Amino acid sequence: MSFDSKEWRMNNLYRIIDRNSDSIRFELNSVQKDVLHNLHNRNIILKARQLGMSTFAVLYLLDEVIFTKNLSAGIVSYSLEHAQHIFKKIIGHALDSWLPKISSLAEVTQRSAREVTFANGSSLRVDTTLRGGSYPLVLVSEFGKTCARNPQKAEEVITGTLQAVPANGCVIIESTGEGNSGFYVDMVTQSSQRGNESLSNLEYKLFFYNWTMEPSYVLHDKVTYDVTLTDYFDKIEKETGKKITQPQRNWYAIQSKVLGDKIKQEFPSNVSESFLSSSDAYYFAESIAKAYQDNRCLYTSIYDALLPVYVAMDIGLNDLTVMVFFQLAHGEIRIIDYYEDKNKDVPFYAKFLLQDKKYHYHTIFLPHDSVKRDPLDIDNSYERDFRRLFSSTGTKFHVLKKMDKQMQISHARIKLDRCVFNVAKVKIYVDMLSKYRKKWNESTGRYLDEPYHDVSSNYADCHQYMCQGVHHLETIGSQSGALEKHKQAVESRNRRVL
Repeated sequence: MSFDSKEWRMNNLYRIIDRNSDSIRFELNSVQKDVLHNLHNRNIILKARQLGMSTFAVLYLLDEVIFTKNLSAGIVSYSLEHAQHIFKKIIGHALDSWLPKISSLAEVTQRSAREVTFANGSSLRVDTTLRGGSYPLVLVSEFGKTCARNPQKAEEVITGTLQAVPANGCVIIESTGEGNSGFYVDMVTQSSQRGNESLSNLEYKLFFYNWTMEPSYVLHDKVTYDVTLTDYFDKIEKETGKKITQPQRNWYAIQSKVLGDKIKQEFPSNVSESFLSSSDAYYFAESIAKAYQDNRCLYTSIYDALLPVYVAMDIGLNDLTVMVFFQLAHGEIRIIDYYEDKNKDVPFYAKFLLQDKKYHYHTIFLPHDSVKRDPLDIDNSYERDFRRLFSSTGTKFHVLKKMDKQMQISHARIKLDRCVFNVAKVKIYVDMLSKYRKKWNESTGRYLDEPYHDVSSNYADCHQYMCQGVHHLETIGSQSGALEKHKQAVESRNRRVL
């Protein structure tokens, strides 16, 4: 026995409960061994499902506190249920199944539902937050879920828990991808772009393991799938330089049929796929992804100087104001430009529209609450001010009616299938639409049919107002037969592409 070797201890001292509910000795697999040999002070592990990374990370911390004196370690989980699972099923089982002849090495002096303390003065705590403590060794488990479901808690982890870890301490953040926004997405993206060379102690090292790293993800039965999936496998092989075997292709094809668009979140082939989620949490992400696939996100100008320009805006009193510029042609809703600013008054925006954005405006659509104004200036309203400042032009103004929020979102979803974006000018706008999401209810463990208010909601509200404006124009007959014209435009575009 070689207790001085971390790898030997990990391979010989701990038992786990496997997928078949059997108690077996834990042995490092190839990806776990790779992490063990290459850990940095700050680590992010992005992986596919069922690679055993969560179990490895928990046992890594447990081993550290058992064999290091006076070490405080903490594990942050995304939910209380998950925290209890970690403590009971992984930590608890590992401690309870130690051989009697070596159990003295892990003498427990105190053990509660969330924390265990050892005779060597070290302790390991598992909770949804580590507020009020200082931990040189921290594991954040499934941080992607925390970011997607509870952004406030995620911010607390970033600004509180992780900031308290000393530079010479160790942080391990492990998760699959969930959604396309939040701290975890940003941290992975930054680490991926920067690379793992010459890192300081405070810079995060990225470990990524895709689904092909799991030996059990194979199926030897014959499976038929279309050429699109074959092209996908060939593309991934070219990107990674690694062959995807036929049994692996068969397995993935079956999983793809079961999971649909979520296959890339659960079993990514590269880093970017981890965040290509059509999760139920995101209102417009799937529609935006479809716009890219349908060649409706263009880097060339789609502005037609002969057509009128319409503007829809979400006016923020103490928040962000977003306006979108669009045209209607052949049934398409062409998003040609956008603008955002904050803490500006109506004269500023009017001057901006008239002097900086010299479009020929037909109608400017204002939100239903634009008839109101700051209580300190009750004589005026946004609508009245805009009409006055545009009085010398032929621009019309239309105040939209207040709609039920879910109806408004549903309406916008339908209209998104007709939208064409000039992403050279509106890339941020498009990205923000894809990040618009629902609130997460921790007590029920599900998403609410209610938007989560963050910066993306300002863009989404603006887009919903735009869709209301389109509906108004089509209702009054200025754009009759829009759907049929849109179909003809799509067919024409496809013929041009071919």
